[in-house]
This record gives sequence, structure tokens and C-alpha cells, in this order.
Amino acid sequence: MDSSVNREQLIPVQTLEADSASLASPMLRSNPMIWEGEAQADGVFVGLSNDADPLAILSAAPVALPTVPRLPEDFVASARLRVWFETLRNGLERQIAGTSGGSERFDLNGLNAVDQQAVREVLGEGEVSGSVTLDGVDLTLEEALLPGVWRVTGGGAEWVEVGSVPEAVIIAADSLEPAPFAVPAGTDDAAVAAWGPSIMNAPAVLHEVSERAAACAAEPSVDGALNHVINFTLLPMSDSDERMLLDVLGRAALSLRSGGFGDCRVMATRYRHVWAVQFVNAMGNPVLDTLEIGAVPQSICAQQTDFEDALERLDDLLEAYLQ
Repeated sequence: MDSSVNREQLIPVQTLEADSASLASPMLRSNPMIWEGEAQADGVFVGLSNDADPLAILSAAPVALPTVPRLPEDFVASARLRVWFETLRNGLERQIAGTSGGSERFDLNGLNAVDQQAVREVLGEGEVSGSVTLDGVDLTLEEALLPGVWRVTGGGAEWVEVGSVPEAVIIAADSLEPAPFAVPAGTDDAAVAAWGPSIMNAPAVLHEVSERAAACAAEPSVDGALNHVINFTLLPMSDSDERMLLDVLGRAALSLRSGGFGDCRVMATRYRHVWAVQFVNAMGNPVLDTLEIGAVPQSICAQQTDFEDALERLDDLLEAYLQ
């Protein structure tokens, strides 16, 4: 018995109907395991962007980070800088012990320019960044190399916070409009028809969002893992549905981005407890597009293990910089 098997028997070549506008005859797929004509997924709230600034895709103002000089080779840490880092270390210990009562703020006002630069260099820049407008002041948020340690700048001020997220995020999120909110009526309603003839799931989704967000207001949760998630990747949404969701829910001046291999983009809508969360791959294409109803999404929050890791890293950095 002949045991040899040719390639065509293992992976048969697929013949596809040609596009009459471009080809006059059927074509062969070069790789039958790859669908070469597949359209890339797009997001409902957070779409694709060619802008080089990752925050521009979240409708946030571009962030121009200043070029900061390195510390001089003969740098010697001052006694005040050593005390500042010791207080920061104590703050991490309180977060680990659960005795902090929330995020803690550590001002840089008492440090001179060289010591402030030392703080920036030791802390570095991590994977989470974002922006928020609070009381008319635009704030830039940047997580340090130490997870759960944040640098906050804006309004001529700069400080460091230790917490799951900066306090400004919590305050801004709590200041958004409360649910329930008005939802356009059924597909026969004139108000719904204004978004186009292909409305399918948007009214039902908005009813669900309104009810869930109102329930969160009655029984608030501090754990983003308990958030209710609506997955648009698995839910058919027409262009009219997307326009309706965007118009009704809107966008707030609060957005965050977590980097790494791919990105997680989090944006607050105009309603309290309602967040647009999107995960994209390394090519910038959405792989998971959702609405989360509940607390600040866990994807951008520091967890207990993060604080423990941050404390260990901080000790290593202080040994290197302040020995």
C-alpha cells in the first residue's frame, strides 16, 4: 500500500469566485489557512487611528512629554530625598497591609530641582497612562515602573500617588451623570429612525446599560472584576446601532491606556459606572470591544500583588541610586 500523500490531499487548494470588478477568472488562495480578504475588526466607541499618539485614538489631547536630562554622574542623594523615598516606601507598605484607606499623595514641593529629577528617573515610566479633566484642569497620568505608583502632572503642579488608580480618576468618574438615563423607544419610533434604517440591537443594549448602571449607583462596587460586560465583538452592531450608542452614551474627558504586547484602552462615557473598554493586538486591530458597567475596570487598576512587586522593585532601585 502506497503511504505517500501529496500536499493537495492534505490541504486541498480552495477555489474562490473572483471579484467581477477586478478579476475575470477564479483565483487560487495562496494559503488555504488564511482568509486574505477578511476585513479588519473595528471598535464601537474606540476606533482605529493613524495618529502616532496612542491617546489621540481616545479623543484625548496629545501628550508631549518633555525631554528630561539625566542626572549628573556625581549625583549624591540629599537627606531630604532619602526621607521622601522612605515615606513613599511606607505608603506602599500601607497599601499592602490594607491600612491606607485609599490612594495616598506625595508632593514634590519640598524637593529641589535635582531631587525632583531624581524622583522622575528612579520611578521611570510604566505601561499605563492617560488623561483626565477635573475642575477645568487637564491632568496627565503616568504609572511608574513600580505598578500602583503614579506620577500626576497638570495645572502647574506635579505629585506622586500610591493607589490602584489616581484619586483624580475616582473623583472624575463619580462626577459623571447618574443613571438611569432616557433611552429612545422601539424601532418604529421617529427618534430611533433618525439614526438610520438598520437599527437592530442598540435600544436593547441601552436599556441594559441604564438598568445596570442605576443598580451600581444603589450598590456600588469597588472591585472591577464584578463589572457587568457587554461584548460587542460577539454582538451584531450595525452602523446605525453604533451611531446611536455613541450619541446617547457620549464620551467623557477621562481616558486611560495600558500598554504591553497590544493595548487596553479604557474610556469613560458621560454616565457614571459606564466604561468603553477595548483590547487591541500588536498590529493595533481590536480583538475585544466591550462596555463595562461598574467600578473602574480592573485592566488599568493596580492589584495587591502589584504593590508587593512595586515594593520589591523600589528597594532594588533605591539600593542602586541612593547607596
